[in-house]
Amino acid sequence: MNGKKVTLAFIAAMLLDLLCAWVIKNYFPQIADNLVLINLICEATILLPGLVFVFASGEKFSEFMGFHKIKPGTLFALIPFTMFTTPFITLLNLITQFFTENAAVNMMTDYNMAEMSFGQMFFSIAVFAPFCEELTCRGVYYRGYKKGIRAFWAMIVSSLLFGLMHMNINQAVYAFGMGILAVLLVEATGSIWSSVIYHGLVNGSQVILMYIMLKMDSGTYVEAASQQITTDMLVYSVAVYLVITAICLPLGWAILVWMGEHQGRPGVLRGIWEDKKIRRKE
Repeated sequence: MNGKKVTLAFIAAMLLDLLCAWVIKNYFPQIADNLVLINLICEATILLPGLVFVFASGEKFSEFMGFHKIKPGTLFALIPFTMFTTPFITLLNLITQFFTENAAVNMMTDYNMAEMSFGQMFFSIAVFAPFCEELTCRGVYYRGYKKGIRAFWAMIVSSLLFGLMHMNINQAVYAFGMGILAVLLVEATGSIWSSVIYHGLVNGSQVILMYIMLKMDSGTYVEAASQQITTDMLVYSVAVYLVITAICLPLGWAILVWMGEHQGRPGVLRGIWEDKKIRRKE
């Protein structure tokens, strides 16, 4: 598996995703109205081309993807790591709303999410989607690019593809930031399971929060969420989250470093940056 094949896998995934969306919209309208089914199909179509290229390349699947064990301490550390890095992701989300709409709010208003099964929605967004996207982006894309270019640039490019696959500016920006964090997790722990769990925690917490608010007063919440946020509100929110991020992100980094040491991989994160500097000197 190399960078050229990774790029082809990404293009194939996007074309397949667009084709499936067109077929469903025109021939299976009953599926098009079901957010859970749509999400399951889209995630599967994104993952499939990458898997085909990996197997066609003769790679040892488990080793290539990085399905390695995580120590219990590292597993528990993922919870505070998620808590301390979520404000950064939220900050990126808020910044994009100066020039584009909130994609999550649009999805919520397009589908009557208050009437959907919590279990189905949670599985779709917090379990299946993280598994497919992490295997694709931190598995196929990152590891594939890493074989041909420096780890730093493989991280940047794979995170960029992770953002682009969301097909809207709002999600693309904060997905890029989340992709960087996920790659650092994979490097620190040596296992793709860490990024799958991290992605699941981020998505799952948002699903739970959304359902709590919807069930409390779905009509008022949807109406308030769908209203246009003023520039003054955004400026204030960004300022608040800048402060929160400035406090929390270094703590998240400290946990990340600890996880690397706990997994027996000290200095691996520093190696990514040094790898980049070496490349610049060549």
